[in-house]
Amino acid sequence: MRRLPLAIASTVLAGACASGAHHAARTTKPAPVVTATAGIATSSTEPHTPRHPGVCGSSAPPPAHYAHVVVIMEENRRWPDVGGPGFNAMPYLHSLTRSCAYYTQWNETNAAQSSLTQYIGITSGVDNPATVNDCSPSVSCRSTDDNIFRQVRASHGAARAFVEGATSGCSAAGNAVKHVPALYYFGNDDRSFCDMEVRPLTELDVDHLPTFAMITPNLCDDGHDCGNSNVDSWLSVHLAAILRGADYRAGTTAVFVCYDEDRPVPNLVVAPTARPGPISSMVASHSAALHTWEEMLGVPVLPSVQQVASLRDSAHV
Repeated sequence: MRRLPLAIASTVLAGACASGAHHAARTTKPAPVVTATAGIATSSTEPHTPRHPGVCGSSAPPPAHYAHVVVIMEENRRWPDVGGPGFNAMPYLHSLTRSCAYYTQWNETNAAQSSLTQYIGITSGVDNPATVNDCSPSVSCRSTDDNIFRQVRASHGAARAFVEGATSGCSAAGNAVKHVPALYYFGNDDRSFCDMEVRPLTELDVDHLPTFAMITPNLCDDGHDCGNSNVDSWLSVHLAAILRGADYRAGTTAVFVCYDEDRPVPNLVVAPTARPGPISSMVASHSAALHTWEEMLGVPVLPSVQQVASLRDSAHV
């Protein structure tokens, strides 16, 4: 199987990761402009922000259904913590906002809870009282609710949770279990598919994407323990590789970058027809994102999010 290039220059990571408090990285100074060329992150001191022609902004009608939806989850920021709406403190992400869509207002599942509640909410639409306080999967900490992994599976698609750091299936080793929601689903036949659907990130093939993929970077690369510059550099390699891949170039793949909590939650919607720039006409949310992914993939919209407006029309995806 061909694999997503994962080598990042050690100079990018050196000094970026440091253990600390939940939001310790928020004062990190912006990095130089980071671009991705041929899969390699390079720095530039040019004052302008590059555009990404052809990545987003097409005036063509969006596909009725998408072949692939990819979700990349990041951690613990509000818009002010990333330089304001548009990621002004994160050069690579900011460069994408010049062509792609983002919402100035985006709410998590439960503002009083931390990571796990948000990850369960964004994949099931349920504010689950059993998956709180970042508990580990167990008889008392699990969800039996329907979820997008089960929906995609039931529609004969391939659902995958790709975990950076893991080396085997159904594992969060090298990462944080609270950031891998598929490990908490125990309803129906969910658990029997855990080894197949929760896989190491090294297995992601950008030219042959699954129907639905949720990518969980490690605690440094998702911003939990490290600064904005580390997240931006990681995305400039991994997200850029997806956007260069055959599946994205085919025009029926969408990528969502979303943080887990701390509203207004930073976000980015990348699809060939996504309209450029900010969307302030509606308040988006994790529930709205789930509704949107279900519509994009042509699976039934879960009852838990049926009353929440989809983002398809506003983002033109």
